[in-house]
This record gives sequence, C-alpha cells and structure tokens, in this order.
Amino acid sequence: MARPLILPLQWRQLHQSLFPKAHTLRHGAQACTARAVNNSDKTTSKRLFHTTQTRSAVRPSPRAPSARKQERSGVTPNELRTKNGRNLDRDGFWNGYCTAHVEPILAEFKQFKPIIYETYRPFLPPSLNLATFGSVGEQLIKLAFSQRPSASLARSISIDVDAVYRIAVIVGQLPMGEYVRQWALTSCAKAGSRRALIIVVNRYLGLTGVDIYRNNEYISQVRDLALKDEFPHAIMLYAKLLLWRGENAQAAQLLEQKILPYLQPTTVPPRHWEDIMLRDHFDSPWRMYAVAVEKEQGLRGILKTTRRAALEFNDPVAMTDYAISVLGTDEPNKYDVYESYMADAALGGHTPACFYIANFYYRTFQGEFATEAEIYAKEMEQTNATRSAWLRPFEPITKWVHTFFNQPLDRKSYRMLAIDWYELAFEKGNNEAGYILAMLFREDGDMEKSREMYKLTAKMGLPTALSRKSLVEMKNKWEDESFNPGLPPKLLRIS
Repeated sequence: MARPLILPLQWRQLHQSLFPKAHTLRHGAQACTARAVNNSDKTTSKRLFHTTQTRSAVRPSPRAPSARKQERSGVTPNELRTKNGRNLDRDGFWNGYCTAHVEPILAEFKQFKPIIYETYRPFLPPSLNLATFGSVGEQLIKLAFSQRPSASLARSISIDVDAVYRIAVIVGQLPMGEYVRQWALTSCAKAGSRRALIIVVNRYLGLTGVDIYRNNEYISQVRDLALKDEFPHAIMLYAKLLLWRGENAQAAQLLEQKILPYLQPTTVPPRHWEDIMLRDHFDSPWRMYAVAVEKEQGLRGILKTTRRAALEFNDPVAMTDYAISVLGTDEPNKYDVYESYMADAALGGHTPACFYIANFYYRTFQGEFATEAEIYAKEMEQTNATRSAWLRPFEPITKWVHTFFNQPLDRKSYRMLAIDWYELAFEKGNNEAGYILAMLFREDGDMEKSREMYKLTAKMGLPTALSRKSLVEMKNKWEDESFNPGLPPKLLRIS
C-alpha cells in the first residue's frame, strides 16, 4: 500500500509558511541519557537537546512505478534492496557475511587497536577497557567473515549486545569494516539490542517497496519499547511511523507527553548515543510535533511550535525555520532578527544555517543588505535630527565611542566572513558551499586552491541546482582567468 499523500501536502504547507516566495533573490533568480551499555536501564531522565540537520523524517521516500504497483497489490517483496545495492530480507535485515580473507582487516585492527580505542573512546561505554574492546572487536571480525549473523552468535560474544553493537560501529570505520557493522546490526538487533533494532527498523521503513502499514515482529518491538519501556529513540521512531501513517493526533500526543517535557536547551552537542536524533536518523522533535499538530491547529500551530522551540529551547532547526519565517513579515528590523537567529542556528551545528548565513553575508558584501555601520549611521542621522542644538557639538565624540567599542565591519570584511561560513558548511557536507568556495578562490586569483576545492566538490557531487550546461561551461573555462561570471544566483538563497 502506498504511503498517504496528505503528509507531503502538510509538509508543503509548512514549507510555504516558513519559506514564502518573497525570499527569493532580488536579482532574478537527547536523547534520554538512559545508558546504552545495557538494556535493563529503562529509566526516563532529563534529556539534553541538540539537533543537527537531517532529511525530513515526515516525508516518505519516493516510490518507483513498479513499487507502487506492488504495494497496491498488497504483496511485500521477499527481498529488499538498499540505495547502495545491499540485499536485505523482507524485514530489512542483512543476512550475509564477507567471503574475503579475514587476515588483512584482523591484522590492521590488532595493529591500530590502541589508537582506534583512544580516538573513539567517547562513543564507547564508559567502563569498557582496551582489552575488552580488542577481544570483542576481534571476535566480531572473525564471525563477520565466516558465519551468517544470528542472535546466538551476538550473545556468544557478550550478553551486553548493546555494547557489542557500539563496538561494531567503531570497527566499521576500518577498510571492509562495513561488513562487520552490518553483521553486528542484524545479530544484535535480533538479540535484543535496542539501538541496533531502532537503526534496522528505521532503515527498513525508508526502503522502496515497504508497506508502512504492515506491523511485523520488529515494528511491534519498537512500539513496545516506545509505549511500555518509554525508550526515547523508540518513541521518536514510532512517532515518525505514526506521522507517515497519517495518525497525527497519536504522534502529537506521544511527543508531547514523552519527549518534549524532558528536553533541555544546550549549546554543547551530546555524545552520539545520547543524541535524541541519533545523528541524522530522526528529524527535530519540534519539527515532527509541528507537523503532527498541523491538522488540529493549522499553520498557526506550526508557527507557534516553531517559535517556542527557537526562543525557549534554542533548537538549531527551529531557529533556522524561525529566522526564515521572519523574512515574510513587515518588521523593520527583520534582517537583523534573521541574522541573529540564523547565526545562532549555524553556531549550533545546523548545516543549512551555515550555508544560509554565508549567503546572507556574501549578499551583504554585494550591497543587497545594509551593513552594521550603515544601520548605525542611519540611526544616528535620525537621532541627530531630533537632538537639541546644544548637544550637537558632542556628536563626534559619541560617534568615536561607538566606533571604538563596536568596530563595525566594512563590506569587504563581510566577504571574508562569508568564506569562513562557507568553509564550515562544506566541512559539514554542503556541496554547494564547496562550489562557491572554488569560485571565490578563483576570483581571488588562487587558482591552485580553487582547483583543489573544485575537485573535492566534484567528488561530493556538483550542485544539482545548476544546469548541466552551465556546469560544463564553467569547467571548460575554469583556467581562463578573464572569464568571471560571478557566483550563480541560484546558489545564493538565504532560505
């Protein structure tokens, strides 16, 4: 059965309310801190709250025509396939093992074991020592290269299968370590690891050909973890599933009662396993809640929820949405508010915010928005017009004091500030920021640096917002320093 169309429509309404067309270019174009070390801890404590950008958890992935036909017939395929071509069974598990020689990866793990342990120690259970890490890692590698995954094999390594899975994630960073991670994901999830189960079911729900209305054994386990054990990541996943099924009221109630009351604002990113969003696996709880309440309260409820998440909880995703929504108002200082909240969201680690604030500063450099110095000069002009005559001799002193303590940036400095934010956005995976950086370095005459940045961006993928024709033209004329078309307007959006 195909996923309902009402949720994408709701999300489009949210998007239109937060991203009105007036924002286009003028020139045309925590998680619960319940420990992951063992599965017996079912206490619900205050959750640190921090988010990073992710694809929308409320937007189902697109369906191919053949998949939609299969879903309408009510048949679930016996074999599913991930985007990178890995075959899974009908419940989303990988049941294979690596047939390559185990000696190379085993030797590499033994050689670099101390370095790996120290590097990824924050991701591991606090009580785990190097000897245990090495022993579990070696057993995982040997089993992943010799036998099919099973719950009994995971338990043969340790009864703490959650810790086994966490170690497997670290071992998965090695060459060919992905086999180890996938082997442990299946084995530990079937053995009762809550986090492994969440990852498996979340991946399963996003696959092509899956009937989201079908409750298999593992979705039922997630439901029990959410409703009975109140495990935060299970609550997030089950709320996401309810949204996809169109059960908005239940999703809103679940989030409102079990997640939102326990969130606390924080500027320090939590550890991987303490992140309520599990590092990009889930959308912001506030955004999910905003979509859930849309049916009952409309767009007004969405904006109210977004504003609360931004102002009270400093949620980077909500601050980004709130900053963009301000652009659609008639407030005289809307660009100041936009800059303030977008910069805070960027400082909170939100990748789109880093890109948007970079574009905002670059367009300020171009003269589209007023600089801080210009805003102050205008305010002083208005103040001086109403100031009494006997105070006017002191105006130069007032101006000097303000300049001395505030040091407003000139327009050239805004270009340098934009480059800093572009670099951060690129480091966080934004390919459009990389393309812009390559062109800016080229404008500066640093051809070597521009070529290097272009190659890095090309490996990541050139911006899809630009036409293939324009990309090819720019590539062919890259070495022609007399060709300076400027930055593509389509990439300079601030919302």
